Amino acid sequence: VKGIETDQGFISADVVFCNSDVRPTYKHLLPQLPFPSTIFQQESSSSALIFYWGIKKRFPKLDLHNIFFSDHYKEEFDAIFDQQTILHDPTVYVHISSKMKPDDAPENCENWFVMINVPANSGQDWDELKTFARERIIAKLNRILQTDLESLIDFEEMLDPILIEQRTSSYAGALYGSSSNDRMAAFFRHPNFSKIRGLYFVGGSVHPGGGIPLCLLSAKIAVNDLVQNG
Repeated sequence: VKGIETDQGFISADVVFCNSDVRPTYKHLLPQLPFPSTIFQQESSSSALIFYWGIKKRFPKLDLHNIFFSDHYKEEFDAIFDQQTILHDPTVYVHISSKMKPDDAPENCENWFVMINVPANSGQDWDELKTFARERIIAKLNRILQTDLESLIDFEEMLDPILIEQRTSSYAGALYGSSSNDRMAAFFRHPNFSKIRGLYFVGGSVHPGGGIPLCLLSAKIAVNDLVQNG
């Protein structure tokens, strides 16, 4: 590898570590190379539907991290991966950073990051699914917290699989590249080294998988390979 083309021009480099999603990397940055067909045939991981809510109230019973599980956990993932849709009773994750850092929200208010697992984008009607999910999430949290959440939402933004792909170049909005629905899935991911000398792949879309610990491990593997074979 001689370097990399950027918006600022060509940057010369002996070694390049690429941490972007491997699929758009091949499509846009390495069009001269054949696509690794086995990678592109793999099932995509799940994505996320995220609501950013400014809440005009404090909930002392809630903590920094809060998970409200589905009563139909298996059916939830059947809906995501088999039916490519959202279950009527999704597991809801609520992160409130103002619990730890109070100035992240105005006085007597909280900032809620509300996320559910959803399928990667395959052409679903996301406007319809977002409306459905929002209604189900609010109804669930109202029941559990004994509140009227709709009346407390002072600010709202949303992030769906389409926007995730647009903003991060994650293929189909998948959060972890290929799915991990097989015990051998990590070994079928794109390797951390490349056929191009000096080019390495790291991040959640390559071996060994998604999530911060595995992403860091991908970097460790790539650096070790560079040290041993560079």
